[in-house]
Amino acid sequence: MNSPAIGSILLASTDPGRLRAWYEKAFEAEADGDGFLRLGGVGLLIDGRDDIAATAAEPARVIINLHVGDASATARRLDALGATWVAALEYREPAGAWFATFADPDGNHVQIIELTPAYWAARRKRLGGPVLAAASVTTRLPAQDLERARRFYAEKLGLEPLETRPGGLRYEGFAVFRSAGKPSGEHTQMGWHVPDLAATVAELRERGVEFEEYDLPGLRTAGGIAEVAGNYPSAGGFGERAAWFRDSEGNLHGIGQTLRG
Repeated sequence: MNSPAIGSILLASTDPGRLRAWYEKAFEAEADGDGFLRLGGVGLLIDGRDDIAATAAEPARVIINLHVGDASATARRLDALGATWVAALEYREPAGAWFATFADPDGNHVQIIELTPAYWAARRKRLGGPVLAAASVTTRLPAQDLERARRFYAEKLGLEPLETRPGGLRYEGFAVFRSAGKPSGEHTQMGWHVPDLAATVAELRERGVEFEEYDLPGLRTAGGIAEVAGNYPSAGGFGERAAWFRDSEGNLHGIGQTLRG
């Protein structure tokens, strides 16, 4: 049985617009079309309710932990927004991490945490295991023409970069970097997982994405979609329904939908 995943946290407020705008400024995030602030893998939804007090009655009962790359820079930004500090920023030697707790405008307690290399070294020593066991995974795709790649991802896939630098574009979960090399396109370089593959393929085709067709032993597409059953790893299912396309730089992308019994 697969464990359930925490997808979002609902933070109730009597003035959700004000509180949402504050969080957007504090953490340089922007609410998506559904109103979620995508902070890592968990969405924060600030929603209005009329059955709560204007200020959190027991703010320490539930504390949101936000992991940040630079706790000092985050603390300075929070200072500029007038955050009330419950516990000032401090480095805790045994933990190898920076911690600080503040109260948001509604009185909710939020803790910012920066895990340093010392933390990960101590964790490996304590728990054992290979050096990459606790590492996060990201995909990096080469692009000979960065502006061309940006246009493809924006116009064809509807994706805008979170950060732009001369050497590349950073998106949610992956990056495109400037490179003189050219990908072979002979294997899937990045995979996407969706709940409805047919609808996804149809929408992307409307945006101009062209899907690959295959007729190989064990892999045959029909209308750009293949049934890949058997022992294919597929997030708890018994296979996947899959489709493939290339971006403007020749990188091969796969889109999969889990097949379940």
